[in-house]
Amino acid sequence: MLSVASVKSASGAAEYFAKDDKHPADYYLGEGGGAGGEGGPDGGAGGNGPGSGGGGSDKGGDAGVGAGDAARGSANDNPETGWGGKGAEMLGLSGEVTKNAFEKILNGELPNGEKVGQTENRRSGMDLTFSMPKSASILALVSGDERILAAHWSAVRETMTWVESKFAEGRTYERTKSGEAIQTGNLVYGMFAHDTSRALDPQGHIHVVIANLTQMANGAWQALRNDPLWKNNTVIGATYHAAFREKLAELGYATRLTGKHGQFEINGVPKEAIDEFSKRREAIVEKAKELGLSSPAAIDKVTTNTRDPKLNVEDREKLAADWRERAAAIGFDGRQVIEEAKSRAAGTTPDRLTTPTQRLSETIANIVTALGGVFREKDPLVTQGLERLKFSPDDLRAQAAVASAIRILEQREAAFPIPQITKTALDLGLRGVTAEKVDARVEQLLESGNLIPGQSNRIDGALTHVTTPHALATESLILAQIDRGRGAATPIVAPDAAVERINAVSGDKQLNTGQMAAAVLGLSSSDRIVAVQGVAGAGKSTMIAAVARVAEQEGHKVLGLAFQNKMVGDLRDGAGIEAQTVSSFVNAYAKAALAGRGEAYEAARGALKGAVLVLDEASMVGSEPMKHLVGIANALGVEKLIMIGDRQQLSSIDMGKAFAMAQAGGIAMVRMDENLRQRTDQLRTIAALANRGEVRGAMEVLGDKLQASPDHIKSAADQWLSLPKDERDRTMVFASGRDARAELNQRIQEGLRSDGTLGKDGITLSVLERVNTEREELRYHQTYRAGQTLEVARAVSEIGLRRGTYEVLGVDAKGRVELKIGNRTVRFDPQKIDPNDKRDALGLTQRSEIKLHENDQIRWTANDKERGLYNASLAQVTGVSKDGISVKTADDQTVHLKQGDPMLERLGLAYAINMHMAQGVTTDKGIAVMSGSESNLSNQRLFNVTVTRVRDDLTLHTDNKDRLISAIERNEGNKTSALETIGRLEIDTPRDSGAGQGKSDKTFNPEVPADLVKPDSMDLGKHRVAVEPRVPDKPFPEKDISLEI
Repeated sequence: MLSVASVKSASGAAEYFAKDDKHPADYYLGEGGGAGGEGGPDGGAGGNGPGSGGGGSDKGGDAGVGAGDAARGSANDNPETGWGGKGAEMLGLSGEVTKNAFEKILNGELPNGEKVGQTENRRSGMDLTFSMPKSASILALVSGDERILAAHWSAVRETMTWVESKFAEGRTYERTKSGEAIQTGNLVYGMFAHDTSRALDPQGHIHVVIANLTQMANGAWQALRNDPLWKNNTVIGATYHAAFREKLAELGYATRLTGKHGQFEINGVPKEAIDEFSKRREAIVEKAKELGLSSPAAIDKVTTNTRDPKLNVEDREKLAADWRERAAAIGFDGRQVIEEAKSRAAGTTPDRLTTPTQRLSETIANIVTALGGVFREKDPLVTQGLERLKFSPDDLRAQAAVASAIRILEQREAAFPIPQITKTALDLGLRGVTAEKVDARVEQLLESGNLIPGQSNRIDGALTHVTTPHALATESLILAQIDRGRGAATPIVAPDAAVERINAVSGDKQLNTGQMAAAVLGLSSSDRIVAVQGVAGAGKSTMIAAVARVAEQEGHKVLGLAFQNKMVGDLRDGAGIEAQTVSSFVNAYAKAALAGRGEAYEAARGALKGAVLVLDEASMVGSEPMKHLVGIANALGVEKLIMIGDRQQLSSIDMGKAFAMAQAGGIAMVRMDENLRQRTDQLRTIAALANRGEVRGAMEVLGDKLQASPDHIKSAADQWLSLPKDERDRTMVFASGRDARAELNQRIQEGLRSDGTLGKDGITLSVLERVNTEREELRYHQTYRAGQTLEVARAVSEIGLRRGTYEVLGVDAKGRVELKIGNRTVRFDPQKIDPNDKRDALGLTQRSEIKLHENDQIRWTANDKERGLYNASLAQVTGVSKDGISVKTADDQTVHLKQGDPMLERLGLAYAINMHMAQGVTTDKGIAVMSGSESNLSNQRLFNVTVTRVRDDLTLHTDNKDRLISAIERNEGNKTSALETIGRLEIDTPRDSGAGQGKSDKTFNPEVPADLVKPDSMDLGKHRVAVEPRVPDKPFPEKDISLEI
């Protein structure tokens, strides 16, 4: 694992690594952070970042133990240190790192006496701590295989060489006063090997302390721009894992993946041994949590107070003897594992063989053994046929890993940073795949056109993002279909009669200017496909109802479309129109539209000819379904497709930002900018500021309604529980993430049981929760865990599975997944799953238990359309017995679910809802939870949705105000676009960077952006891409939000 921290004191760091008499907290700034945790990069020569991140990990990151947690080692007894980096070579620094030389370098003083970056609040550097898997530490430090320590040092060296080539940057001021990033390719760092955790468990780890300086092309030394190191810490962690796995394989050790992000352990070391040498750390963490402590200094005190008084880090013999005794107590000494590894290493045959016949035989054997059918010709991103003989098995595995990485990333984003390809490919854990091999394969795909380079406006021309031919073709087709629909429709009513007709059907609901303009566009435009850009609370339902009534009077069928069933219900109830989900509509008509002729085509055309389609919350529809929607509209004679949404709110979960792209591409559009939802000046101001991205200003207006507490989730639950019954009914609780939602639901349920709101009797149910996986990940056996459930929505012939629900028993030695259905046991090779099949026939779920009582609030997690039970819809438990439960649905229907009813597995508590489900929701009052440590979830779009749900009052609970504000400011939450990436379209114009520095416009007066006012051109050549990176000094990349809704 990798953890990252910022070094605040050069003297403290030098003293600590020279002799073991200082706590890590004496030189680390803030709290230690796991890879992927919150970070604080230097902001220029002086550095003004907020410090290192909190312990733990974010989604997609390596689980970190806090930089300080694995830092107290044997600096004296294990003196292995060394200078590293091309920068160190240039300065003549080599060999052992001495205290005096190290302190000077951290202070920015070069060996010749020159001083670099001597500004106020200068950061000395940053510490990357590379920690072995526990099994490796046990075999090296308890069982005595010192080869592992040498291999670890070598793996970290190789990792840092790669890191230096990719992420070492300085600033040049040739074009701007604020400076621009430029690659330098050199770092100066010291490496220090330690072997114990602060809890005095065996924990081999190496500190790489990087000095805050780098040499520019002109020979001048300046401060290091360390943003790339912070934001790519998960990439660095993946590179390290892969490098160390390879070194261990050379020693004869077999490894297994233990996590989704490349974490691994050595085979043969039992779980009992790993648990034994981890339990002290777990006890410390549990005690610190109990005491509400999180800082390194506080955890140090807990560590000291809970440490065995008979042990001391200085007494190495006693410590080693204690480790051996503990290992012996569980019957493990590791000798057999080590001897077997040495035997395998001695019998290893070279990967590259001399003759074509040998190479072919070895290649086929490796393919069959390691990768099964992944190299079949249907995979377009790997070398085919006899051309494979030019590559080693490792190279072929690298091809497979990169192909899978591209498909994993492309499912959610139209374009992605190249380092993310590296990380995703390495996380798959294929033997012989290293960062260098991944880089080489990416270059090959760029040369062959299977990847398309993004436009780079960096001064050094560095390529940062790539897209795919598929993403580019999809977006181009959407715009082409919109263009094809120009002038292709007959106005439903004449423009000069539209206002009168709309007023006539609106009754006492007088439409405002924006609503009227939108209704007129929908009824009177000659364009088949049009858009309405409306802010949250703009009264879209009222406008839709008016359009529907007039269209129906003219004999047109009106059909509403929405991303999820909850929104479908809102269209039915709010606008009084027939409605269905986008996915069901596309499934019903896309095949016929693509055929263009035949019986099915004519039937579909007959069903939709002259229809008016109203797409609500259009920003949440990805490029793939949008491509089908616009294609269906043109092919099947739809009279009008009206897209309605807010491009500033949540975007699609899957690839693309089609609604925003359509606006930038010139679709006929009007705006609804008047907010009708918020009923207080405070909330209207907050909503306006949030919509503009003025996060700090919005938080200032929120005032004491922004509440911070270490136990913020409990505080939010307690606030809701303290409300009278009628206030609870008017107050919704929102959570930014899955874990926060689960804790809120549990705490609120416990509170309601205590106050007697819930019935005393309860029923315990085993329910299924979706496992967030991409479809490509289902092609790898490590994705599957015993106890999971594999749901097969339709027959998958290539793996021999019929439709049904299967229990996952495990994975056999050949990588086949073992399943049970009824009394049958079946196996399948996941690598035989067609990589080009995007129909999502397979899905994983996992079981958990919940206890329900009378009056509990629940939500459905699947559909039962026959009984009117829809995914994400709410219900209330009205009765509980040993035979099952009774519920009252959102439409006041009573449904009885007896034991064995499949819907008893498809529900969950719903006192709190995920903010990603909240788009389209309106409530009088709200209580929301957002955490500053959730860097991916804390973004501007989610914040915008949160603050615009309520009419009268909102309280936002967080763990840390400053961290939350900084996290939201850093992350706009934007999706990527292929056309934007290559420079053919500008979609998301960069916000004023002043907002990121706390400069808010107190006299906010929204203006309509020029690119949204002029829908006059579909000539993509007239558009230009935004500069990448869009906001130069924001330390973390934009990422997609959680998949759990």
